[in-house]
Amino acid sequence: MRRSWIFCLILLCSLVIPVQAQNPISFDEMQVKLWPEYDQPGVLVIMDMFLADTVDLPARVTIQIPKVVGEPHSVAVRELDGMLYLLDYEKQNNGDWLDLTFTTPYPEVWLEYYDPSIQVDSDVRSFTYEWPGNYTVDSMLIEVQRPYTATDMVFKQSMGSPINGNDGMVYFTNNVGEVKAGTGFQLDFSYIKDDDILSNQNQNQQSVVAAQPVTPQTKGRTSFAQILPILLAVLGVIVIGIGAFWYIQNKQRQPAPAVKRHSPRAVNKTDQEGVIFCHQCGKKANSGDVFCRSCGTRLRVS
Repeated sequence: MRRSWIFCLILLCSLVIPVQAQNPISFDEMQVKLWPEYDQPGVLVIMDMFLADTVDLPARVTIQIPKVVGEPHSVAVRELDGMLYLLDYEKQNNGDWLDLTFTTPYPEVWLEYYDPSIQVDSDVRSFTYEWPGNYTVDSMLIEVQRPYTATDMVFKQSMGSPINGNDGMVYFTNNVGEVKAGTGFQLDFSYIKDDDILSNQNQNQQSVVAAQPVTPQTKGRTSFAQILPILLAVLGVIVIGIGAFWYIQNKQRQPAPAVKRHSPRAVNKTDQEGVIFCHQCGKKANSGDVFCRSCGTRLRVS
């Protein structure tokens, strides 16, 4: 009897409280960047994904990456401040794939990983990228960066004409458009490369070189004959400066004129007949002197 009441209560609650089903996961936009031999020997895969507006947040998402990757470089979400923050994720093997499952509170998700599966046949290197298509993508955009020292990059699928980027690299892009769940997408490309130089390493070691040999006729080059008058003028200014400095220094070294010391005698005084003293310095003058032999002052002869 008691169990019957419990069963009825559960049934009543199920009728009163409707169960809200979560909308399926889908993406409005997905930008996939493939940079082979950029800063590692494999292919750097960058996936910038935007959940559809119809997806309820926070959303539980599972993205599949090749099993050979082993571990993603980063799984992140872009928050309201515009910065990317790492997300915790769960990893599970699924045949040739790894299922990365995480919960995101915001619509933009950023995933990076390095795929080592570049095939090398002499100087020819090839790679295949595959989106398994477990979710619908309304607009998929693919970008491929050609390695810095590579040539003759070709694609099995249409990728348009090469475009020179601001960083000096060459890019190929293709707006794939809608990719429905269960259909997937694959891109195959190859290129010629006879070295193991990474694009990032080569960019950092670039040096500036002359476009053509420098000669006396090179525009903007100044000959010695042209700068000789300038050198002579500068040398003349230096010589004049040294001379002026020497003159000032020597003038400062000359002895200062003697300070006149006033004698307590203010006027000429005759201590004895025929003897005259200078009223200025008090020195004795000889008979018949007109000027003082000591200070040169004109004597006052009474």
